[in-house]
Amino acid sequence: MRRTAILVGISTLGALVLGQPGAAAPNPAAVQKVVDARVAKYKQLGKANKAIRDDLGEAQPNLANVQANARAIEALARQIPGWFPRGSGQQQGVKTEALPVIWQQTPTFRQRAAGLAGAARQVAAAAASGNIDATRTAANRIGPACKACHDTFREKK
Repeated sequence: MRRTAILVGISTLGALVLGQPGAAAPNPAAVQKVVDARVAKYKQLGKANKAIRDDLGEAQPNLANVQANARAIEALARQIPGWFPRGSGQQQGVKTEALPVIWQQTPTFRQRAAGLAGAARQVAAAAASGNIDATRTAANRIGPACKACHDTFREKK
């Protein structure tokens, strides 16, 4: 339920950011709210990935937890493109690491988000099988899937 509420919030704020054609420039405070909402979602992704890594670092990992966190990553990853409405990029008064190339190469951006979802789906399937080694191997694909997006679409600090 909470996930839906936040997504509706991002969509609603996205409409505020975008406005209507010919409308005045977006309000930086409204844009920042969109950015803050997506940052919160990325933190959820990171927390789920950390939980997977921590579990798989144990001698006897809890594969049910790994599977649940992988499913959370998959669900969030499928939503990523919707977190970036036009007009929610870098501009004066807005703190974001999102590069303009997101909106210039939207198909590639969507493909990379789908790649993260696919990597998470593989982790969930491996965890469901009970095969710890296969789960660890699959989990090692999440980081590179994240990096693939970061390398192109996120400002390097």
